[in-house]
Amino acid sequence: MIEKDSANKIKEHCLKAISELSCALIAVEGQCSPDDMERIRRGVGLSIGKIESDLLGIIYAQYPYLDDLK
Repeated sequence: MIEKDSANKIKEHCLKAISELSCALIAVEGQCSPDDMERIRRGVGLSIGKIESDLLGIIYAQYPYLDDLK
């Protein structure tokens, strides 16, 4: 079991990482070929998905009240 304070810190770092990935996607929009853009979108999407399922999923399973979307 993850300690409550640690779980909250992990959550905050995960949300920052998701935000940064989203910003990176916006920053590159129109700056590369359509093929590269599609690969970047896919990479960002997969990365966000992994963060949500593999990290935040663990946190929210142990501390459901930390999930702001519920």
